[in-house]
Amino acid sequence: MSEDRPLSDEMKNGLNALLELVYQHSGEDFRQYKHPTMLRRVMRRVHAEGVGSLAGLLHCAQTDPDCLARLRSALTLHVTTMFRDPSFFLALREQVVPWLRTYPHPRIWVAGCSTGQELFSLRILLEEEGLGERCTLYATDLSEAVLAAARSGTVDASLLGNYEANYRAAGGKHRFLDYFEVAEGYSRFRPHLLGNAVFAVHNLVSDMSFNEFHLVSCRNVLMYLDHRAQERAFSIIHESLSPLGFLALGSSESLLHSAHQRDYERIDQREPLFRRAR
Repeated sequence: MSEDRPLSDEMKNGLNALLELVYQHSGEDFRQYKHPTMLRRVMRRVHAEGVGSLAGLLHCAQTDPDCLARLRSALTLHVTTMFRDPSFFLALREQVVPWLRTYPHPRIWVAGCSTGQELFSLRILLEEEGLGERCTLYATDLSEAVLAAARSGTVDASLLGNYEANYRAAGGKHRFLDYFEVAEGYSRFRPHLLGNAVFAVHNLVSDMSFNEFHLVSCRNVLMYLDHRAQERAFSIIHESLSPLGFLALGSSESLLHSAHQRDYERIDQREPLFRRAR
């Protein structure tokens, strides 16, 4: 379905009822996510549950807690990989790390951390740049379930080869597998590397700023929000950034829907890296 094609009233009402049900039962608020995106995820559940319609899925989710749990899981998309967009991490090393070194205890917020791959990537980079022990990393997500996965450090061992290729392209300096405990069919990010990480549930649309940060990494999160929700998220991020702090967005994202757009300067023409100028 095209992102620009409006939903029929029937589809919109059915979708809104499902999103409201999830919010009332879990507090997970998807109501301001882009409707076409949410509808695609919901329709996959309609087919998987064999209920035939949005109304059928609503009835199933209202009467079957397991169905509701599956719907909640389907609404939260977790497409993530380590050192995604390696050129971004190269730019981070060159443009941001030198400034982070000027702070005694840099604070970094990974917003929408999902199952942790972005967090792990940043932690490795900071370790290699001599900042690993000085930084505190705050990892937040809408879902407690994915935060639990991130907190555990568990990584699919079959993906380590692809992750290592990204790591090399991102300027990795050491042996990638040294950052993991690896056994047959199992891999885990070394626990001591997460000793200075704080995990918490946080909703960019409805929650408040909770600290001041020198770097906020919010990559490939805002693209799923509608314009109004993006404005709210940008407001929270802006409140959270220290003067001259850095903001990292995804390759398909921009400051277009931020009321504070003019308060930022782009510091790398290739990558969506911004600095709060005022």
